[in-house]
Amino acid sequence: MTVTKARPSVYDVAAAAGVSTASISRYFRTPEKLSETLRDRIRNAVEELGYLPSGLARGLAEQSTGTLGFYSFSGHEPDEWDRDRVPSTVGDVPRVEYRGDWPRLFPLYADEVLRGIELECTLRRLPLLVGWQDADGRGVALDDIARRSDGLVVLPSTIDEAQLRLLDQRLPMVLVSQLVPDGMAASSVRVDDFHGMRALTAHLADDHGARRLAFAGSATGAEHAQRYAGFAAALQDRGLDVPGEPLVDAGSRSATYAALRALLRSDPSFGESLPDAIVCSSDQTALGVQSALVEHGFAVPGDIAVTGFDGIDAARLADPPLTTVRQPMDELGRVAVELLTEALEAPGTTRHVVLPVAILVGRSCGCP
Repeated sequence: MTVTKARPSVYDVAAAAGVSTASISRYFRTPEKLSETLRDRIRNAVEELGYLPSGLARGLAEQSTGTLGFYSFSGHEPDEWDRDRVPSTVGDVPRVEYRGDWPRLFPLYADEVLRGIELECTLRRLPLLVGWQDADGRGVALDDIARRSDGLVVLPSTIDEAQLRLLDQRLPMVLVSQLVPDGMAASSVRVDDFHGMRALTAHLADDHGARRLAFAGSATGAEHAQRYAGFAAALQDRGLDVPGEPLVDAGSRSATYAALRALLRSDPSFGESLPDAIVCSSDQTALGVQSALVEHGFAVPGDIAVTGFDGIDAARLADPPLTTVRQPMDELGRVAVELLTEALEAPGTTRHVVLPVAILVGRSCGCP
């Protein structure tokens, strides 16, 4: 009969080193917090026993997973979900003509926030679980992320308020680019959406003489509602008309493009009386608007100005480059991890941080 030696556990290592299981966890996650003498004792026990740490074992020993969770809306365009797998070939290098119709321009807002989260987790030696879900429910189930995480960073439009309140009773959370509902203990980090959009709209009116301005994209949800409010405030300050509803509100770049193209085709009067500028609630919306206008024969900015909000790389690389409000997306992610770590180390700690924005001037507004 063959006897298989049992894999050493965290308890075996703790007993051999004469320390607690919590010290073993710190040795692998934050060794700088241990004395040199203690690190040497644990290292010797680990090497002698041939121990490899298990995240699940650590979680059982400490009643935690040591892992942070990130839950976001999906940044994928609709046609990306259903694309066919590219077949593998060897030695066959096709020649492809670029026609400017790639389904997605990288990176987007959620990608940039995630990059900041990844960086801060790396610096703090924290594992990270990532989950995405789109409006049709495709993606990773929220519960699969929440039950494996000690704390959760949440992007807007992914979890309704009822679910947020249930999660708030189970684990610390940080809400990104959204307001914390009354009675919840979550922290938050967002940018100054109102003053950013107010300043951008003022630039169009004061520096380019725009008098008839339209708004495109969402005007609901905390961040987009604040952007619309800033847009409206700038117009009201100057005695200009405030449009009652968005010109189009279709979400993604491709959906915005399709919606505006349909409007241009079905309503010839719109093309005959274009506004001076279309102020968009996001860069993705602005890129879709700009594409539809140019395809329909309008010059941007010659016939009409277009602006966005976010400052994604695709805005800078567009033709013409997009005038937009740049928000520090990677810093949103880094601050979110900082706030979540504070809440984990000192339960009950909450903070609400507002980061500044800046106008990033391209040529789509008429600036040289």
